[in-house]
Amino acid sequence: MNIPILLRLLLRDIPRAAIGAIILLAIAINFANIVGRYGFLAPLPWAEEVLVFLVIWGVCLGASAVTYDRRHLDMDLFSNSFPPKLRLALEVFKLLAMVGFCGFIFVQACTIVALMARNGQVSITAGIPMTIPYAAFVTGFGLMALAAVASAWSRSANRAKHSDNSGGR
Repeated sequence: MNIPILLRLLLRDIPRAAIGAIILLAIAINFANIVGRYGFLAPLPWAEEVLVFLVIWGVCLGASAVTYDRRHLDMDLFSNSFPPKLRLALEVFKLLAMVGFCGFIFVQACTIVALMARNGQVSITAGIPMTIPYAAFVTGFGLMALAAVASAWSRSANRAKHSDNSGGR
């Protein structure tokens, strides 16, 4: 398996599959809670909390796939009319800003996860260790930084390949 395919698998396809599993699990929990609440007058007290944690994980994993596919919001109204070298410089700046921001948040999230682990803090109703929802931010921002670099590398390799193919004609 070559590197671009492996990167796409790890940074886009697996997160997408995980989001699908998270959505199915959330639907099942929500359905069970509805049946418990209205059918048996006994809702699942932990359901709402777990659903929030699942949404957090889904969003954080989804950010990797969005970043890999370059589907974030992009202010490119004027940049499309820039000369190629200026556009490239802007792309490099955006990449550095994205990786820098993600790296900063990654480090902060690691600190919070370590603090939660040290304190042994658990969620109020479900009793889930708080390291689990906070680890979503570690995972999400780490994957986003990797996805930004991998996507830029892939685009750069494609540009080089296309310029080599068209230059010899």
